Amino acid sequence: MTRPVYQPLAKTALAQLKKWGRFQIVTDKSQADLILPLSASPPKGGHVIYSGGQTGTIDSGQIHEDPVPNYLSSGPARAAYLTVVDAKTGKSLWTDSQQWGGVLTGRNSAGARLISQLKREMKK
Repeated sequence: MTRPVYQPLAKTALAQLKKWGRFQIVTDKSQADLILPLSASPPKGGHVIYSGGQTGTIDSGQIHEDPVPNYLSSGPARAAYLTVVDAKTGKSLWTDSQQWGGVLTGRNSAGARLISQLKREMKK
């Protein structure tokens, strides 16, 4: 069994988020104030994968988990998208994308670069 390519990208982003220390990371989304989905699709709708490997979809700012993870539901990713979603309202507060993979940027560096961009944005 092979691991999906999304998991290393998500793990890298989660590691950077923990290293930053700005947020308390919870596993139960009902306890969250913000949700940060990492996606291979723009946040207007599409597929997401959580850091733990669970997959889902975004529709009008609402995240719907797949009952069983489905790693084959989206086409090959060309970019990774990080969105900050208000957990209470489902409203998108911020989003950005980074090119995924490549010799110069590193195969799984897009998640870390997105967290760096979020840090810069929050300093403004």
